Amino acid sequence: MELDKDKEFCINVYSPGNLIAKEITINGNVSLGGDLQHRGFSDEQVAEALLACVGKDKVINSKRRWAGAYWWLRWTCNYPVEVAKFCEKIGQLPTKFPAGYECSYESIRKVCTLSFLSYDPSRMDDVKVSRSDQAEFAACREVALKLGEELGKAYLPKV
Repeated sequence: MELDKDKEFCINVYSPGNLIAKEITINGNVSLGGDLQHRGFSDEQVAEALLACVGKDKVINSKRRWAGAYWWLRWTCNYPVEVAKFCEKIGQLPTKFPAGYECSYESIRKVCTLSFLSYDPSRMDDVKVSRSDQAEFAACREVALKLGEELGKAYLPKV
């Protein structure tokens, strides 16, 4: 969606207590959404990064570990929040994952309801995790960090 040049676009920045701390007014073209859907990562780059994480002796070594990828891709690359749609999106990527390691809604749906997945993984060190969720958090954290590392390589020049 693009806004008219003649109109102003105002963003309210809130402080604690929901008080408007500052208003930022933008004059000119403002693009909302559009090509930023995956924050600059193509489906091929995401698929390549995932492929580097999936398989025996890798961080996504079971179907439940896809919850870590869900956590990272949902927040960082604007992948679907709804778990079924996320799995569908992964299934549409231009790659074939090793047999037995595919992203499965049935495998991750319960994990994806855990409260820590509601927090931005870039701030995962600030997340308070209950004792019962610590093992799942550690597994998801490991996957998210590895996936972030692999996607970071997409910006490096190919040698």
